[in-house]
Amino acid sequence: MILTFLVVFLHEVLAAESEEILRDRSDIKVKTPNYPDNYPQNSTKIWRFKHNYGVWSVSIDRFFLENSLDCRKDFLEIKENKTSVKVCGTKPSGSLYTSKGPEILLKFSSDGSQQQMGFHLEVLHFVTEDDIEKTINDRERKRAARANVTKVVEGKLTDSVLFLTLVSLLGLALVSFILLIIYYVVNVNRKHRRQNSHYNRNVVFQTPIIAQKSRRYSKSNSREDSKAEVNRDNRTPTRYV
Repeated sequence: MILTFLVVFLHEVLAAESEEILRDRSDIKVKTPNYPDNYPQNSTKIWRFKHNYGVWSVSIDRFFLENSLDCRKDFLEIKENKTSVKVCGTKPSGSLYTSKGPEILLKFSSDGSQQQMGFHLEVLHFVTEDDIEKTINDRERKRAARANVTKVVEGKLTDSVLFLTLVSLLGLALVSFILLIIYYVVNVNRKHRRQNSHYNRNVVFQTPIIAQKSRRYSKSNSREDSKAEVNRDNRTPTRYV
């Protein structure tokens, strides 16, 4: 019993030490410890918003907490008078809570199991709830305008990328065609050179053979002529009686 009391007391002391009181401010950013990194285990953080008049609006920028049944593990609790709301898991961006009076309390708590990125909230103070609706509508219009501009820019970038890709492909095809022509011309020249060198080689080898044959023929003719002269000289002259 005493041990339980000490645990509860220490928990309340730690929670009180991590409490932040925010007064007379109209635009406040609230985020979990270590955001955008994972929040620590067994952590508690309290934000108390006070004003003399008006209401508060809690809007989600990002929200990633451990999901559990009835948000018994990690949670964000929003308190106003006797009203209390617990939120956990993953939530889309947008409005989360609107107070009825000028004071609210936000409490973040994590256990010793899983950790997530946490949350990033925007807490705004307004004079009346009508001001909240006007502000939210204006923000939605601005957000939609930014989204349209982003889409237009992305569309132009996509068209530019496609155009550059097409030009690059055409340039690559042209370079490939030129390289093929050069390759063809070089191969044709090589073939002509080979044919010419083969023809010249045959001419060079055949010329001595022809010359040798002509010399042999001339020698044989000269020998026959000399023999004929010798025979002509050796013939017995004809005597006439």
